[in-house]
Amino acid sequence: MADSSLSTGIRWSGISVIGREVSRAGFTIVLARLIGPEAFGIVAQALVYIGIVALLLDQGFSSALIQRERIEPDMPGAVVTVNLAVGGALTALTCAVASTWASFMHSPELTLVLVALSPSLLIRAASITPRALLQRDMRFREIGLADITAAMVGGLAGLGVALAGGSYWGLVAQIVTTDSVLLLMLLAAGAGRSPNLRLRHLRDIAAFSWRAFTAGLLINSVSRNIDNLLVGRIQGPQALAFYGLAYRLLLLPVQLACTTVGAVLFPAFARLAHDLDALRRELARATRANAVLALPVMATAAVAAPQFMALLFGSQWEPAIPIIQVLAMAGAIQAIYQPSTAPLMLGLGHAGLNLRYAWLTTVVSTTGIVAGLPFGPFGVAVGYSLATGLLVPVEWLIRRRLLGVTLRSQVALLLPGLHVAIWAAATYLLVAVLVPDRTVVVLVLGMPGAAVAGATVLRLAHPTLFAELRHMADRVLGRGGGPPVSSEGRTDVAR
Repeated sequence: MADSSLSTGIRWSGISVIGREVSRAGFTIVLARLIGPEAFGIVAQALVYIGIVALLLDQGFSSALIQRERIEPDMPGAVVTVNLAVGGALTALTCAVASTWASFMHSPELTLVLVALSPSLLIRAASITPRALLQRDMRFREIGLADITAAMVGGLAGLGVALAGGSYWGLVAQIVTTDSVLLLMLLAAGAGRSPNLRLRHLRDIAAFSWRAFTAGLLINSVSRNIDNLLVGRIQGPQALAFYGLAYRLLLLPVQLACTTVGAVLFPAFARLAHDLDALRRELARATRANAVLALPVMATAAVAAPQFMALLFGSQWEPAIPIIQVLAMAGAIQAIYQPSTAPLMLGLGHAGLNLRYAWLTTVVSTTGIVAGLPFGPFGVAVGYSLATGLLVPVEWLIRRRLLGVTLRSQVALLLPGLHVAIWAAATYLLVAVLVPDRTVVVLVLGMPGAAVAGATVLRLAHPTLFAELRHMADRVLGRGGGPPVSSEGRTDVAR
């Protein structure tokens, strides 16, 4: 794949995620202050269910559409048929089990909330194939515009309902409106396909699809929701509100990395499957860049959590502070590896390996979560973060098996980011010590100070990496540039 296509894809993926997640985060902050932890937790309990069943909407066919070199003309329409059938069935099922789920979570209000959210399952089902086709063709500009527009319109709708006294219905309005606008925008981009009954075309991709589907179900549905499920069921909606808000905030960098880089790397790796040297270079660049961005950001977020929560959310959300600080470790690790692990395995056609990795991730994460459950939402955060750390060696072994990358070289990719993170966090803490009990002043001085310290250390202590990142930024921003400089000071073209 041409470097310009990859850079353009990353640029528009970045614009998409930043615009979408900044909008969502901004509206989430406002809505959280307006409705309070208890009402926020009710919708969080509903979203646990939605998050679990939503992964059933995509049976892995979208991954196959992206990975496959050639697709039959009728194949996307057949995928649409299956998606809509499953989406309709899950919508009906959700309405049927809404009261049962409400009883399970000990929240009677959940019944109507789930019924109101159920149409989003059908809407999301209709969005799967259009998004996959745009991603396959590297049309990330259209995806970006759709994501940003949907997030803005949905946020405004939710805010309007909350300001009118709608309490948690503001969050419901935000979700349903966002999903509806996103579907309309994707269809307007010309990626829609009419459903058909030529389901025989799906036999060619069934084996790959079901493995990708099962792995996605385990990682994105079970692993990412089992903690919310257990906290909400056993500890109640308020505890889930604290944990869920912390998890949602810490998930922002992960989503940024996965959607910005991961969405582009999947089709890129699929096209580089016959050029492992080029694939190895792209993987190293992505890992280095993610590490040097994620580690300092998450370390600074951890030390800035007390001032950040006090200023933006108020004292009623103070119990979420230690949860944020602990989840920062898990967020950093996931932001480094999640964008490339599944794209690497699926791009090379190793759907079976991806499935085994998903099972391992689910078992280890669930064990950590259950072990921490007796100690409240903070204990769950500790267990989840420790489990995430234990999976890092597995990430290294996968890369060594598929690409022959040594474990030593993989550790070396993380060290510059760790070095920068230490200096950035230490700078912020120094400001907090010198200016005690001045929340706004600490944030105003500490955050820019941490950024300047991190950039300075990167520039002086890791000049070749700094040059590589600057080159990547120039390419992503469309400013051109010469051949990329490797971390050893040589051009990657010569490797």
